[in-house]
Amino acid sequence: PGFEELPEGRVSCTACAQFGKSDLLRGYQATHIETEKHAECVRLLDARRLEEEARQKNLKELYTRREQPNPTYSPSPNIPRPSMFQAASAMPEAPVLQNDTPTAYIPDMSAVIPGCGMDIDEPPDIEAEYARYARIAEQLRAQALHEEEFVIPIEEDDTEPYMPDELRNLLGVGDDDSEETYHVDAHEAQKWRPYPDKITLLLDIIDNLPRLRMSTSQFRIVLWLLKECGVNNVPSYDKFREVQADVGKTCGTANTEEHVSALGNHFFTNNIAHSIALDFANPEVAKNLNFYPEEVEDGRISEVWQAKRWKEFGPEELTPMYARGHKRFFIEELCELDDGRYVVPHSWIIRKGELTADCSDVLASPAGWSISSDKPHAVKAREFKYTYEDIIARIDGPPSWISETVSPPMLHPMRQLAPDCDVYVVMAPVWADDVSGNRSKQYNKHMNMYAANSNLPGRLLQQEYFVRFVSTSPNATSPEQFAAIRDQINASQTNPIKCYNADTHRNCAVIVRCPALPADNPQQAEEASHIGGNGNCPCRKCKVGGPQAVKQTNDGYHAHHMVGVARSASEIVEEIEKQFECAMTGVAERVTERQRATGTKDKVASHFTAILIDKARALKKQNRSGDEISRELHQWLDEQPGDKMNPLLSISGLDPSQDTPVEILHTVLLGIVKYAWHTLHTSWTDESDRTLFTIRLQSTDIDGLSIAPIRAAYMMQYRNNLIGKDFKTLMQTAPFHVHGNLSKATEKHPNRFPLVRAIGELGAALWVHEIDNMDQYLSDLEILTANVLDAFDEMDCKKILVKIKLHMLPHLIEDVRRFGPAIRNSTEVFECFNAIFRLCSVLSNHQAPSRDIARKFSSLDRIKHILSGEDRPYHYLDTTSAGRGSYSDITQQYRDSIAGWYLIVADVLFWNIAVY
Repeated sequence: PGFEELPEGRVSCTACAQFGKSDLLRGYQATHIETEKHAECVRLLDARRLEEEARQKNLKELYTRREQPNPTYSPSPNIPRPSMFQAASAMPEAPVLQNDTPTAYIPDMSAVIPGCGMDIDEPPDIEAEYARYARIAEQLRAQALHEEEFVIPIEEDDTEPYMPDELRNLLGVGDDDSEETYHVDAHEAQKWRPYPDKITLLLDIIDNLPRLRMSTSQFRIVLWLLKECGVNNVPSYDKFREVQADVGKTCGTANTEEHVSALGNHFFTNNIAHSIALDFANPEVAKNLNFYPEEVEDGRISEVWQAKRWKEFGPEELTPMYARGHKRFFIEELCELDDGRYVVPHSWIIRKGELTADCSDVLASPAGWSISSDKPHAVKAREFKYTYEDIIARIDGPPSWISETVSPPMLHPMRQLAPDCDVYVVMAPVWADDVSGNRSKQYNKHMNMYAANSNLPGRLLQQEYFVRFVSTSPNATSPEQFAAIRDQINASQTNPIKCYNADTHRNCAVIVRCPALPADNPQQAEEASHIGGNGNCPCRKCKVGGPQAVKQTNDGYHAHHMVGVARSASEIVEEIEKQFECAMTGVAERVTERQRATGTKDKVASHFTAILIDKARALKKQNRSGDEISRELHQWLDEQPGDKMNPLLSISGLDPSQDTPVEILHTVLLGIVKYAWHTLHTSWTDESDRTLFTIRLQSTDIDGLSIAPIRAAYMMQYRNNLIGKDFKTLMQTAPFHVHGNLSKATEKHPNRFPLVRAIGELGAALWVHEIDNMDQYLSDLEILTANVLDAFDEMDCKKILVKIKLHMLPHLIEDVRRFGPAIRNSTEVFECFNAIFRLCSVLSNHQAPSRDIARKFSSLDRIKHILSGEDRPYHYLDTTSAGRGSYSDITQQYRDSIAGWYLIVADVLFWNIAVY
């Protein structure tokens, strides 16, 4: 040990420095060496040195070639083995060995295999080993994603781990019938199109039952069993997978796309526009699609297109045309009516159950054409007769407009983007949440995204059949996946998806828009670039809140009981840009202060703010001026690829702060009902009170309630671990049982019955699928939510300051006005759909889960596409079906047989359809 010089006349002991503080004044070295602390540090250093020397010695011996234990021993001669049928007298005598003492026979393999000796004089380079392992891991990852680029390809088997062919043959798991000839009968192929025969179709059905999934091993057993039973023309496993891939391409369901996020994460998506287009090719679904907003005069609202949200889109963002026969009438184009009048329609809207257009009259005179300045009036769609193309063909050219007239550009742009196609706009809300990919309690996080076609009636959207899988990834975050979905949505607006409409039997083009983002509250806060419910400004939809000193004032406390000043996407973008400016100063606290003060904290922007802060600090050390640093960092930020902030902020017509409707499953059932239940059962300190409530709850008459039989004892035993359906039962029944001793006021608890009654009344008003009078309903809903908040204030006045779900109740009123009944925004169907996702995850080969799961959902969509009686592939645009069979023929053949009918019914039941 020695000493090192330090500033200000001090020195440091190198031995003691290994174990803590060691500096002392110069001149006290001799005294320090004699201390017990120094001696102990020296002993520890010596022990550490000896331990390292022993480790190096053992490591060297481990990799050094061992000497032969008996170098003088001559190997045993190779004695030929006699034939087992040779006579005993003919057998040769065994030679006499030189040594009588048996010793181990260890031949020198270096003479047989050159270079087999391992002469390692130094320990291996650990850093080099880590680098080699990293290269191997990257190669395996790339091999899982791009198997076709390798010499030994990985078959498209999503449920069986990959193993080399040699090992498969050794273990006997190879496809022993892969070389068998597979006979395809032309008549059968036409009869069961797009499958080659009936058995292949049946096998595809049982391989794609969503809630009765089979692993690869189980499916191989089914194939083997069919062959052993003498079934003719059973395909081999490899051949069957090839047929599935071909059918997927034929049906247009093979739409899985690979993406690489700005952070370098790989994930796969099923194109949302292509998935939505499948609904048009389904004759049972296409007839239920609605494409126009509706004005309801009597106030009765049950669907989202009858509410306010669709009307917030501009006419150019909604379905721009109406088809009558083979004529297409677009908005902002000159049209002629049945009575000879000329009009220019500005928007299409349903009134009194009939499609109408808001039109401006057009006057034709010798001086030219002019558009009336009067207020637009409604014209029924059935009165339109001639399109703009018909008019210019009749007058030999475009009309000549009077100079004072401001006429819209004609033709409509969609005529060039989608020629000879009906153009429709589909509203597709996107749901996102983190979901475990395991069925066990071990959490295996995947970020999932599903979509729904909200052009369908709400009663259908509560069925899992209509949930469309979009993407999943254990690595990519929701903003990374939303960026890919944003690109797909925007691409459909410039290049609409061409498809076939089974209801009109015409070609059509589909444009996708995202009107809402249903999810739970933490996910919606992230989608709205919000700091979350624990921040000083805890609401993602308004600016309520502030520091604790503000919240505890009368005005601050009262503000939590009502809707505050609304946030907006433009303000969020502006605030994120200001946070970038603060980050360029190199002071992280400035960014944190802005996030706390405004409640805006973007997950994507946080990645760049952290980098900007580090870069700014490094540039400051170079004595650069503030303007130079800001200019250089602005240039660096502009040069970075990908999104710098939340991609949802750049979707046309979407405001994440307002288009994240309050979700009643997580906000009401798993929020206020859960809080009330905890307050209720914890106030029952006597076991007799809990027993009394259990008896009362079990005796409930459930006639008229769409709930399962009540298990009161179970609910009381596991009172702290209930789920949504249990809270829904308590919400509906508890007001009839919490009375007497169960609710009377005590020293610690006020009367609990007003809280239970207020929640029960609010729940009865929220769980409705039709609103008779919107204005009256919203007025009642405002009173009911205020009653619940007042009841909570009486029980615990601080709860509304710490539980954001209580503050979200006033926002329900505006969300119902914009999106319709609250039950339409419930995410229960998506939560149920997670069970199908978990089966796909468990039965994947876990090499590339995002890819495997996306491909499996494409396979499930293929079966739905075919068994639903869809006439032709969604992308099949030839209206003449001569020489082509119809998928609906397959369905009809099954309906003619009991077994086939059962398979179709079973397939529907396994999708767990929920009916009101």
